[in-house]
Amino acid sequence: MVGKKCTSLSKCLGFILLFIIVISLSGCSSTKSQEKISIGISQIIEHPALDSARDGFIHALKEKGYEDGKNIDIDIQLAQGDMALTKTISDNFVSQKKDLILAISTQSAQSALQSTNEIPILFTAITDPISAGLVKDIDTPDGNITGTTDIVPIDKQLELGKKLFPNTKKVGIIYNTSEVNSHVQVDKAKEVSKKTGISIVEIPVTNSSEIESALNAKIKEIDFLFLPSDNLIASSMPIISKVAVENNIGTIGVDEPMVKNGALACEGLDYYKLGYKTGLMAVDILKGKDIKDIPVANLTETELTINEQIAKKLKLNIPEDILNSGNIIKEGESDE
Repeated sequence: MVGKKCTSLSKCLGFILLFIIVISLSGCSSTKSQEKISIGISQIIEHPALDSARDGFIHALKEKGYEDGKNIDIDIQLAQGDMALTKTISDNFVSQKKDLILAISTQSAQSALQSTNEIPILFTAITDPISAGLVKDIDTPDGNITGTTDIVPIDKQLELGKKLFPNTKKVGIIYNTSEVNSHVQVDKAKEVSKKTGISIVEIPVTNSSEIESALNAKIKEIDFLFLPSDNLIASSMPIISKVAVENNIGTIGVDEPMVKNGALACEGLDYYKLGYKTGLMAVDILKGKDIKDIPVANLTETELTINEQIAKKLKLNIPEDILNSGNIIKEGESDE
């Protein structure tokens, strides 16, 4: 067109209009391609295990080229233990048209699933997604949700407790009655206990204010205390540890943060690795993989962790084979 004279005003105007349209469309295409991916993270409460899962998720994304503030925006919302607030958070994520939702905890995942059947949802730190009503089949999720579970081998926890307390006849389990995951673990512990010759003493609570009195009412009946994967219990470790130590009772947890916060020991999961695994799932989804082709996953390996300070308070001599095979939380490293 350059160097040629327009034969008429209308023809010139036509060329100008066409040029403007082409530039405009090119600009729109460029803007669209540069839009950031938006991810919403709904977390029921802050405590070390859930925080670690979240950090692992974000790290996996970053390692695969999805960095917060650059090509993705990550919106972290905490419900502070308020189940109703988890629904508000997920509804807001839907209205904001997030590209993906990460739900950390059963309540957060249930609320996200109630809010949308279109936006991809990943969950983590959930013990039994089938009992929680999230999926029907862990191998072939048929909706818009999949993720990772933090199911731990209950038999390993009870076996560890019996090694540390060989004369065990009764094991206490404190748990939140409104937590589906906890009921699953209590039932599993009862199954395992039948094979080991021990009995289970249930210590149900509904909120943190009940924990001290509930423990004091039952703690004289038990030989050690098992702490399931339960958000209420994990966030109440200081009071649980205090009552247990005062009564010379050992506590067996399910993850390292519990041990750092005052449990005696665990054969537990690394929640950072669990979150990292979930992050890799997110990368697959962002690249177009269908959720039905992403089975629910878990971690198969556990790590033995022992709190040296708590062991000393209990005047407990830990067998040499356990000490040599475990990660020892030394005095000064504990959060207790």
